[in-house]
Amino acid sequence: MSFFLLGLLLINPKIDTTTYSLEKPKLVLAFDNSESIEKLGSLSELNQFVNQLRNDNELNESYDVDFISFGSDLNSLTDSLSFSETSTDLSKVIDYINTLDEPKTSFVLVTDGNQSLGEDYNFKSFNSNVLANVLVLGDTASYRDTKIDLVNVNNYAYFKNKFPVEVFVSQNTPELSVQTLKISQDDRVIASKTLEIPSDGSLRTEFLLKAEPVGVKVLKVELEVLSEEKNKINNQKTVSVDVIDSRSKILLVSDLIHPDIGFFNRVLESNKELEFEYKTTDDAIELSEYDLFIFYQPQASFQNLITEVKEKGINYFIIGGSHTNYNLLNSLNLGFQKELISSTEEYSSVLNPDFSLFLVSNINFKNYPPLKDKFGDIKLNKNYSTLLEKELNGINVESPLWIFKTENSVKQSVLFGENFWRWRAKHFVDNSSFIKFDQNFQKIVQFLSQAKSKNTLRVEVEPVINSGDNKFLKVSYYNVNYESDTRSDFDIRFENKDSGDTKTLRLIKGDNQYTLDLSKLEPGNYSYKIQSSEVELTKEGRLQVLDYSSEMQFKNADIQSLQKLVSKENLYTFSKRAELISKLKEEKPKSIQKSIRNSQSLINFEWLIFLLVLTLSLEWFFRKYKGLI
Repeated sequence: MSFFLLGLLLINPKIDTTTYSLEKPKLVLAFDNSESIEKLGSLSELNQFVNQLRNDNELNESYDVDFISFGSDLNSLTDSLSFSETSTDLSKVIDYINTLDEPKTSFVLVTDGNQSLGEDYNFKSFNSNVLANVLVLGDTASYRDTKIDLVNVNNYAYFKNKFPVEVFVSQNTPELSVQTLKISQDDRVIASKTLEIPSDGSLRTEFLLKAEPVGVKVLKVELEVLSEEKNKINNQKTVSVDVIDSRSKILLVSDLIHPDIGFFNRVLESNKELEFEYKTTDDAIELSEYDLFIFYQPQASFQNLITEVKEKGINYFIIGGSHTNYNLLNSLNLGFQKELISSTEEYSSVLNPDFSLFLVSNINFKNYPPLKDKFGDIKLNKNYSTLLEKELNGINVESPLWIFKTENSVKQSVLFGENFWRWRAKHFVDNSSFIKFDQNFQKIVQFLSQAKSKNTLRVEVEPVINSGDNKFLKVSYYNVNYESDTRSDFDIRFENKDSGDTKTLRLIKGDNQYTLDLSKLEPGNYSYKIQSSEVELTKEGRLQVLDYSSEMQFKNADIQSLQKLVSKENLYTFSKRAELISKLKEEKPKSIQKSIRNSQSLINFEWLIFLLVLTLSLEWFFRKYKGLI
């Protein structure tokens, strides 16, 4: 018996068993839960319909019924419909139904057919194993409607430049439409044009607007409403553009009258990114307004001004010459010392080929007229880079003529010589144009005027958003090493300028930045302030939340698109919902018989193992009793 059981286990025979079960066919009911359904005016009736389906015993005995609701996402419908979704993605519903692996799935789509999110469902279809029906909600009649489909505008525009506003409009009737399209700001029309919109077609048009003043421009784009139009909401859209001033403000300070001052004005006037001003030391000067100070031949009266500019970390450019007080400059610890000799000398210039701070086009400075400066050696006690070196009577005297330095993000430059206005005149004589020379000099001035931002708290947010949109405010904080840092906690305080309400929220930490979901903000004009108890930094700004919903742009059902999705006999209006339910009951698919085959090995049976142990034990006791072991 033991050998027999061991052989049985080694052969390991298997026993196959088959069980059968009947499963009801699946019925999926998908209900549109978006705001556009509210316009039906019978929301309670629709929820009653849902409850009727839940309590229909015949339907539930015939089908395995699933209730889902949809807007931007799909959700199981366990309660009543709220009609609070701010967008509708019908393509996501179709994709979900097509992924079900049941052989025959009955599906009912209850919607108005209006889509505001996702792929266009006009280009989708149901799989062959889906028995699809559509129950149309809303008015299926077609009314004349003209609308603004899309407005494209850049997020930013540079001050005093022009920026484009691209507008797409359309209409749904077979007649040509002549309408006025206008753009207004602060209730003032700033641009308009008359459009001829083709029958059953669309039209693209563009405006070029001037970017001024600096700040956020909120633009309202409006298409003239026709007298017979019912839906007027979709004839207007609001967009915004942030006008930023990228110009660098440059101030030249001089107590002398010299042609070199006019040189700066003529060279820089053609560059829109550079704004040039001229003042004397007796004029009132607000240091924070300027990105670069040019000190032309400083005198004793310059001492306080140069000292303040150094202390505040503002870029500066010093130009020396025959009237310069070098004793003052030597005392200010600017990184150089010049020998004090009253006599003057004229120096030619030689370009240093090893200079690498910025690229200067191949200009032969050697052919330019010499510059005039006081005689004397120059010693550099800081790490300056030399652009031009001095040459006297054809001999390089190994002394700098024009030097540059960047220290703690502050740009500094010194030119030891006057009368460089003659350089520009010589270039014109040789080339019959100022353009190349002016571009090179502008490049140098732009380099000196640029500085690294000292504000280490940066905010990314659209200045105008629609209420309910999935928009986020993003904040980046950089530490002293300019590394992204999210260890500190930051709060943001919102104040609704329309209602006076305030709220304070904690920003959510991420890997490299902080975020805040703005979808819960009520419509209104807000000011905000971001601050932390751990870091002495604050950031203020403004944003506007528009009382706008893409779902509210629709006045009637999109029956044309729904007719492309299913055949005519599978399309029902809400008033004929009883016919649809009767059809589902009468034409239900047969129940699905499923067989489950189980294969079980004998080695898994405990009694077989127990029997083997028993026979071996009896054999041992028998042998022990007989004295065989």
